Amino acid sequence: MKEQIVNLENKILTLVGMVDIESSGGEKKNVLNDLLLNLINSTKDQLNVVTPHIDNFYAKELKRTVERGIPVLLITNDRSTIPKEFTHIYDELKNIQGISIINNPNVRFLLVFNTEQAIYSGGSLDREELSKLVLIVTKIQEKSKLRLIAEIFSLMLPTFMRK
Repeated sequence: MKEQIVNLENKILTLVGMVDIESSGGEKKNVLNDLLLNLINSTKDQLNVVTPHIDNFYAKELKRTVERGIPVLLITNDRSTIPKEFTHIYDELKNIQGISIINNPNVRFLLVFNTEQAIYSGGSLDREELSKLVLIVTKIQEKSKLRLIAEIFSLMLPTFMRK
């Protein structure tokens, strides 16, 4: 019985810290940008991104990711609904081998994830916007929650791309 209690305590301890909620913006203006950069740069297999639009800074980060041999799957708004100052970035990313762009007119949040971690928040993949807005940031590392996020992400893809 004592061994079972120890095993249960160990399982609970491994779950603690697997889902973390914090704020970004205001006095902590770079928290979300730092988390996103760490996630993007630590990705070893595929990077999945959902965002209404992307700025030049993060476009360069995605290009570097592809240069490391890591594919990027990006779900974003239709080109016609992206603010004009970001459409040239969309066009540039559309032509990069290794970045697949899927258009979904209903994207209203930011989600960046790989097989190890997910970051979910409001806003767009826009460095300046993320440093100004006060946002709730959810960081997830629990495997079962990551699988659920991957399933939700899959539902946003066209049927021929779903796993």
